[in-house]
Amino acid sequence: MNRVKSSLRGCLLFLGLAMIWGCLPKFGFAQDSFLPQLIKQCQPKMAKIIGAGAGRVDGYASGIVVDADGLILTSQGVFLDGIQTRVELSDGRSYPATILRRDRTLQLALLKIQPEGELDYFELSDEPVGEKGDWVVALSNAFKVANQSEPMSAMVGIISLRSTIEARLNDRDVAYKGPLVLIDAITSNPGAGGGAVVNAEGKLVGMIGKLINSSETNTRINYAVPNATLKQFVENKIDEAASTQLAAQTNNELGQADLGIVVFAMGSRDDPAYIDRVRRGSPAAKLRLKPDDLIVAIDGVQIGTVQEYQKVVDRLVPDVEVSIVFKRGTKLTRKEITPRKKK
Repeated sequence: MNRVKSSLRGCLLFLGLAMIWGCLPKFGFAQDSFLPQLIKQCQPKMAKIIGAGAGRVDGYASGIVVDADGLILTSQGVFLDGIQTRVELSDGRSYPATILRRDRTLQLALLKIQPEGELDYFELSDEPVGEKGDWVVALSNAFKVANQSEPMSAMVGIISLRSTIEARLNDRDVAYKGPLVLIDAITSNPGAGGGAVVNAEGKLVGMIGKLINSSETNTRINYAVPNATLKQFVENKIDEAASTQLAAQTNNELGQADLGIVVFAMGSRDDPAYIDRVRRGSPAAKLRLKPDDLIVAIDGVQIGTVQEYQKVVDRLVPDVEVSIVFKRGTKLTRKEITPRKKK
């Protein structure tokens, strides 16, 4: 099995590099150009993030090193809610990580490791890096193809435009609100979130954002969180109101949220999350949820079992609105629900 897995990784990496190599003349680059060297020199500034899986949510992501002492930027996600999060550097070294800060609006997380020696890192800038039409390279551990010292995958694209977006949970599977750089490269893949987008000079344009999948148009957005926004986040200059997750952790509110839903406790915890009863006056009662409704998703996380439902509810924060998707008969309904604090 390990041999098959290694062979698969090798084939995927070879095919990816072959596609880039074969397309270079079309991009106006000579095949002996700087691009392979650019990809190689950026690898030491990259990190692989290994965390906890939850339901159908993958337990891994990409990351970028942003200072010599071990600050790592990655995407915010359920995978950070496990007992321990680990960071693998490009040379194969692995370290436990401490979560310093999270921002649910920008879908960002800042980690800290304690490495031996100084690390190579991407410079953060107050000014935008890259303009519309510039060629960029996106580096990430999409699909967890790379492990330990194996190199990240690379994709070539261009900057399509700079804009802002507000992706609400009732419209898309992941919320994001803020500035972004749209890129013409397919980065919306599991594990790619937290990767680096660099220009031809190797400067950081931005960090690959999490999946934004429109259920209405069945499309995905390939984007990066701009460099300047990343710097504001690292320096803790983002409005504190946008960092409710951090405030909740500081106040030990995780695990204190209550939706007023009691799921069926009979049988296995792997059974589907059907509602047994709804407590009177609870947030669920206000939405008129009923017994036998099937909970399909909460806060953008798909729910398949009673156990998965409980894991997601345990990480909710009182008074912070989330989405809930439930099935009644053959009809799927999505609504917003605000958990209350447990009594």
